[in-house]
Amino acid sequence: MLGHPAAAIAMLANHLGVRGESIPAGSLILSGGITEAVAVAAGDSVTLRVQDIGSIGLRFI
Repeated sequence: MLGHPAAAIAMLANHLGVRGESIPAGSLILSGGITEAVAVAAGDSVTLRVQDIGSIGLRFI
């Protein structure tokens, strides 16, 4: 997260700006996790639920 979630988003905006691009209004930006990565193995299932947006699930085979 570069120390703060907003720092990661600012870095993204600056990189895009150099290329003449921008972040469209209303974009959902996931700036990175603040938790440790968790190893997965075949047979594991992971579900992400985001309040007011929805959910997605993954099953590792």
